[in-house]
Amino acid sequence: MSVTPFQAIIRGIRENPAITEVNVRLAPTASQQLLFKCAVGMSNLTVLDVQPDEKAVQLAGRVYQWLKLNFPNGQTGWVRDDLLDVVGDGTRFGYGIVAQPTPAGLLNRSMNVGVIQPGQEVFQSPFTTFPPPAMPTVPSAPTPAAPTPPVSPVTVLPPAPVAPAAPAPTPGIVTGDLNRVRRAAFNMTSAWEGGGYATYQTYDAGIISYGRFQFTLAAGSFITVLTRYLERAAANPTVDGLQAYMPRITAKDQSLRQDASLKMLCQQAAQDPIMQAVQDEVATEGYWQTVIDLSITPRNIQSPMGYALLFDMSIQHGRFNHIIPGAETALNLPPKSRLGENGTSEQTFIRKVAELRLENLNALAKKLNLPGMARRGEFWVNLVALGDWNLQGDANGTLNVNGKTVQVRNP
Repeated sequence: MSVTPFQAIIRGIRENPAITEVNVRLAPTASQQLLFKCAVGMSNLTVLDVQPDEKAVQLAGRVYQWLKLNFPNGQTGWVRDDLLDVVGDGTRFGYGIVAQPTPAGLLNRSMNVGVIQPGQEVFQSPFTTFPPPAMPTVPSAPTPAAPTPPVSPVTVLPPAPVAPAAPAPTPGIVTGDLNRVRRAAFNMTSAWEGGGYATYQTYDAGIISYGRFQFTLAAGSFITVLTRYLERAAANPTVDGLQAYMPRITAKDQSLRQDASLKMLCQQAAQDPIMQAVQDEVATEGYWQTVIDLSITPRNIQSPMGYALLFDMSIQHGRFNHIIPGAETALNLPPKSRLGENGTSEQTFIRKVAELRLENLNALAKKLNLPGMARRGEFWVNLVALGDWNLQGDANGTLNVNGKTVQVRNP
């Protein structure tokens, strides 16, 4: 079986899409001479060498690694690992075989890294290797009575409320109710991702990001959505117009960023119930079901909140994110052990996952000077503290998600 040579993709900083280029240095540290800049999204860059930062520069206790890359014009230079995805046979650099594009900054270099198979949670740098930041706390009331979950929207609570010491048993998903939970989870996540089926932007590494879950051209999910739509929709001017673009779309033509006609056609197609169904179908197959198979079922997670949180994380952080294994490490649990059978409740585990995710987003917000990034993590920490494990919402069955009223009880 042939293995792809070790290659890098310029991922940039996904949380800061205004950055469209990254610096290429003469040597592996940021104080070295700037050779040139390369565009976010550039791919198939052969990795020639990997070295730790010459000055041991680090973030949250982890020393940056720098990758020496060969560029299409024949030039070579060094790029920091947090700006790259890598894929292929990285064995001689200590990464093992990386079966799919993975953020280099989340992989440990070790000559013992094993072969990474599709469907595994692969990151060798669990979140708990970061020194734990001080979590904000909320002063307790002088003589609190037994806590009663409020019915006001979640976002009015402080960022990290004190969790109840003895939560009630976690309700499970009622048989036949999984579709309700999926629709509620989709509504919640889409409130963070842009909101609607017609959402369309071209300013980040995805080249084009489209729809309620921002399917990207660079990753190929945008192509999947359009292909399925064109297979099912009846002929009309919008369908014909999109069909004419497919050769350039399948070639991932970078110039499509500036194509206003394609944007108009995609936004028109988003009004079609067929397109809306296709977007939900692709998200269900590519993220929802994958998360269930990879993360939820093996760990015996049963609550609607647990399903919704892990789906939301898969959309923002990737299906193979390191936070879930990091929670297991923090709680001294065997990987993918079944909650309730391993001595730890689901409430305890989900609370830890939400806290680690918030720490992750707080670190990124500080690094990028984008304080608003942490709000998504704060929302989930607050929801866990409310104890709304069945996603029932307020008196009207709604939650305030990113300033939007989202129906979760009857989505």
